[in-house]
Amino acid sequence: MQQSFETQSGPVGGSGLSRAYRGLLNGTGAFAALLFFAMALLVCADVLLRNLGVTSIQWAVEVTEYMMMIAAFCAAPWLVYTNDHIRVDVIVRNFTGAAAFLVGLVSYGVCLFISAVLAWYSYTSLLDAAQQGGIVFKVLMFPEWWLGLPMLFCFVLLTIEFTRQFAGLFFKDKVA
Repeated sequence: MQQSFETQSGPVGGSGLSRAYRGLLNGTGAFAALLFFAMALLVCADVLLRNLGVTSIQWAVEVTEYMMMIAAFCAAPWLVYTNDHIRVDVIVRNFTGAAAFLVGLVSYGVCLFISAVLAWYSYTSLLDAAQQGGIVFKVLMFPEWWLGLPMLFCFVLLTIEFTRQFAGLFFKDKVA
């Protein structure tokens, strides 16, 4: 029988689903880091080429904007999962027992609700954009609904993660 216990980066051990979930969220964090690295390389290459008078990478600014958006939306669920997101612990650390439980219940409940609403809104916006058939026309051209995919992905994962953390308040061991 495998034991499941908490580390700073979430549950370790547990079921195959738990390991797959952990792998997915760690993958989103790694993908975000890779995108930030690629952005740095792209910006440096564009600046270097322009300063050498060779050329300019015409699509660099637009691609960097999209990479930044995708990286931010991919990093958010991973940051919540690893508890590396911005939290106001100054006040919460002073609560114990029932007060700490209530504060956790309210904060995770609010985060869960907001994430679920934004997931639903992202879904409906993505469907609307796909039905309208809009095209983003800058240096690159692509269907406008593609821009909604990172948001939907992020908010669905945030909803799942806040559900996991909310449920974890009711169990001694965190829910994997």
